[in-house]
Amino acid sequence: MKQVDFFAQRDQFFIKFPQTLTGFAWVAVFCGLVTFATGMYGQEHIRTWGSLLFNLMFFYSLSLGGVAFGNMQDIIGAKWGRPIKRVHESFGAFMPIGTFFILFFLVSIKLNILNAKNVYSWVADPEILHHFHGKDIWLQFDFMFVRDIAAALITLFLVMWHFKLTKSPDLALVNGDQAKAEDIGEKSRKKLRHWSAPVLVVYSLTFSLLTFDLTMSLAPTWFSTLWGGWSFAIMMQTLMAAILIFMFSIKDTHVGTYFSRQQYHDVGKLMFGFTVFFAYLTFAHVLTYWYGNVPEETSYFIRRLESPWVECLIASIFLSFLFPFFSMIPQVSKWSGAIAVPVACVVLFAQWMNYMVVVIPEVTPVSQTFLVPWIEIGIFFGFLGLFYLSIARFASKVPMLSIADPILKQALSEEH
Repeated sequence: MKQVDFFAQRDQFFIKFPQTLTGFAWVAVFCGLVTFATGMYGQEHIRTWGSLLFNLMFFYSLSLGGVAFGNMQDIIGAKWGRPIKRVHESFGAFMPIGTFFILFFLVSIKLNILNAKNVYSWVADPEILHHFHGKDIWLQFDFMFVRDIAAALITLFLVMWHFKLTKSPDLALVNGDQAKAEDIGEKSRKKLRHWSAPVLVVYSLTFSLLTFDLTMSLAPTWFSTLWGGWSFAIMMQTLMAAILIFMFSIKDTHVGTYFSRQQYHDVGKLMFGFTVFFAYLTFAHVLTYWYGNVPEETSYFIRRLESPWVECLIASIFLSFLFPFFSMIPQVSKWSGAIAVPVACVVLFAQWMNYMVVVIPEVTPVSQTFLVPWIEIGIFFGFLGLFYLSIARFASKVPMLSIADPILKQALSEEH
C-alpha cells in the first residue's frame, strides 16, 4: 500500500471511543477519589497509601512497557509488529499522570501528609537498619527522594522524546504535507534505530530503581537481586495481555482492518512466553530463599503464608501461570477473541493481585486483615479510569496507525 492511500484515508485512523465508556471512566476516577478520601477519613492511612502505591506501579509499568516495546522493535526494524505499534505506544499517554502520582507520593512522604511517612518502616524508624551495613546508607529517604524523582523525570523525558519522533511524521501527513511527512518519517526511523538501545538501558535502570525503592524497600531487611527482572516479567506479561484486549476491542474499526491473524498470533505467543518467564523467576525466588533459610529473608514469605495472603498465593499459581499456560498452547487460542480476551483479563487480574500481595502485607498488620479489599479495588478503578481516558484522548488526536512510518509500508506489502 502506497503512502498516498494513507493520505486519502488519513481521517479514518483516529479512534473515537464511545461516550458511554468515557462517562464510565470518569465515574471510575470519581470512585477512586472517594475511596482514597474515605480510607483516609477512616484512619486507614497506611493501607490507603499502600493501595495507591501498588495500583500506581501496576499501571505505570503497563504504560512504560508499551513505549519500551516500541523501542525494542525500532532497534531491529521489526516489520511484524508495525501495524500494532501505535496501539501499545498509546499506553505511554498515561506516563505524565503516572509520573505526577509518583512525585505526589514521594512529596507526601517527605512532608508526612496523612501519615505517609509510616508507609516505609525504615523512614518512620531509621534504627531498623542500624545493623544492616550498606542498607543504612542506601535507604535514607532524602537520598531516595532525589534519585527516584530524577528517575521518574528522566523516564518521562525519554517517553516524550519517543512520542515526538513517532507522532511528528503522522501529524505532518494528516495536515496534508506528504513530502515533509516522508522526510521526517525517514529521519525519525534512523534516530530511533540508533538511540533506542541506549534508551532501553536507561529504562531498565530507572524502572529497576523505582521498583527497588518503592516496592521492595517496604520490607527493608529483605532484598532480592531478581526484583528488577521479576518486575520486568510482570510488565511484559501484563503488557501483552493489555495489547490483546485493545486489539480485539478495535478490531472492527478502520485501524483494526490492518491487523492480520499473524499479529494476534505473535502477541499471544509473547504473552505465553512471558507467562513462562514470570513463573521461572518466581520459582527462582522461592527456591533460593528456601535453601538459604536466612531468617530476615524467609520471614518475608512466612508473613504471606497467613490468611488472606496465602489464599492469594495459591490462586496466583493457577491464574498467573497454569491457566494462561495451558489455555494459550492451542494455536487458535491466540487469534480467537473468545479465548484470548478472557485469558488476558485473568492475567491482568492475577498480576494486579500479585502487586497487592507484595505491598499490602507490609502496610497492614495481620490483626487488621479484611475480607473485601474495598480500598484496593476502589483505587484500582480510579487509576483504570485515568488510564482509559489518557488512551482515549491520545487516540482522538494521533492516528492509531503509524501511517508515515516507512517500515509500515514494507510490512503491509510483504508476506509476514
